[in-house]
Amino acid sequence: MLWRQEAGGRRQKAEGRRQEAEVRRQEAEGRRQEAGGRRQEAGGRRQE
Repeated sequence: MLWRQEAGGRRQKAEGRRQEAEVRRQEAEGRRQEAGGRRQEAGGRRQE
């Protein structure tokens, strides 16, 4: 019985790490989009 709980705990840990990685990827994606938006703003000001 105990080994089954241990296996479940390892699975939860792996799941947690996967979610963390997903969150970090989304954050990185958000920062990239922000940077792209600022670049477009700068380009727009240059054209005016």
